[in-house]
Amino acid sequence: MARTAQEIFRHHGEAMDAQNIDAIVEDYTERSVLIVGPRIFRGKSEIRAFFKSFLDTLPEAEWSVPIATFEGNVLYIEWAVKSRGRLVAEGADTFVFADGMIAVQTAHPSPTNARSNGA
Repeated sequence: MARTAQEIFRHHGEAMDAQNIDAIVEDYTERSVLIVGPRIFRGKSEIRAFFKSFLDTLPEAEWSVPIATFEGNVLYIEWAVKSRGRLVAEGADTFVFADGMIAVQTAHPSPTNARSNGA
């Protein structure tokens, strides 16, 4: 039985918290697409490279997701992340789930490179 959108997102969030790239990529297929601004990452290899690069800039990340709105197989989230010396004050992602996996994701981190206070 395929995982529900909520189950996939729960796993994805746990993997992001743990900064476990292998676990993050488990939620995508070779046909998955991740769109970040003007860049498009296709398939597990490109998506892995994106998350490796992104998470390398956020050591010891502490995530908050104050808004997570599901509608069928679509999820919209707003998030923030604080890490050792860095802060992404706000971000927004949309996920489209199909067959128990993330089929499409858009991601928009805030363009700021603000320094966090003591994190």
